[in-house]
Amino acid sequence: MIWIDVDTPKYAMFFVSMIGELQQRGHKILVTTRYAPNYTEAKAILDLHKIPHIVLGKYGGETLLGKFEARISRQKEILDLFRKKEVPQVLISGAVVDSTQVAYGIGIPVVNIYDTPAFTKPGNEDTPQELIAVARLTLPLSKIFFYPFVLPKELMLQFALKESQIQSYPFIDVALWINAIKKEAKNDFRIRYGLDSTKPTILIREEEYKAHYVKEKIPTIYEVIPLLKKAFDANLVIMPRYEKEQLKEDFSKVATILEEKLKPEEFYPFIDLFIGGGGTMNLEAVCYGIPTISTRSIWLMHDQYLIKNKLMFWSQDCNEIIKIAKEMIGKRVDSQSYFVQGECNFNAIISRIEKEILC
Repeated sequence: MIWIDVDTPKYAMFFVSMIGELQQRGHKILVTTRYAPNYTEAKAILDLHKIPHIVLGKYGGETLLGKFEARISRQKEILDLFRKKEVPQVLISGAVVDSTQVAYGIGIPVVNIYDTPAFTKPGNEDTPQELIAVARLTLPLSKIFFYPFVLPKELMLQFALKESQIQSYPFIDVALWINAIKKEAKNDFRIRYGLDSTKPTILIREEEYKAHYVKEKIPTIYEVIPLLKKAFDANLVIMPRYEKEQLKEDFSKVATILEEKLKPEEFYPFIDLFIGGGGTMNLEAVCYGIPTISTRSIWLMHDQYLIKNKLMFWSQDCNEIIKIAKEMIGKRVDSQSYFVQGECNFNAIISRIEKEILC
């Protein structure tokens, strides 16, 4: 049995794609995730794609104490589950601390697939040590570690891994599901929300401000919303990250706040501009060819890659965001050659896991 632990919306999408290929090869799969009233998206994606799963643990909130308490509680729930079920042959995760440390501790080989081992801040090339905590707590425990081609091998080797343990793949993760999207009128979320489809649509996504690596809630993305309303005759749509009630209270008069989790094919084909405070959706939007402005308070290597190749803009200045938005809204971004540079599937990854662990 293969155990897949899903911790974030991004890895929910990633493993939805992988699970199908594993099942086609005849493997039995156990999927686990976590859930809390204000941390629903990973489970919602599994539900959307009808992936059977078990909820273990909850989100620990904004404080380090809360996060650590939640981790301990979840690890106990994982152990209790394996006392009742068979112990898996392997864990595959996106460097989830809870499951990686349990698996390693009870002798389950760990396969991590991860694209965020280091960050930089704009104008600062040194990686703050607190921002690589997850990588330090997980990657050294991997039997095999897979990562996208945009990350340097030298960085991976810093995590106490041998060169024989690491393997890159020739695509950026989001291409797995974004490149499969076809624009179909029946999927148009604007119809469901009663929006004017003759107007351009601007989608706004909050930063993951409760994550351990985000030091403060940057106000830019909230301050720019009324300015966008004045500058454009457009549909403004906000996709909440944690709680939507405060967003409704603040912005329901000028913008539409999405109520439920949507599949990528339900909104990306109908977006003319994306303003994002997160990482995965910025990548998804650029991959689909949507002009994208990042307001993120930290930069991943992916952010640097996109900005360096002039595929994405970055700003925390509201006036500059409005200026860029006026110049770029509705223009397509030619990004495919930057996202896929080889076979875009799980064949090589699964084959290696089968050969080295499941043999």
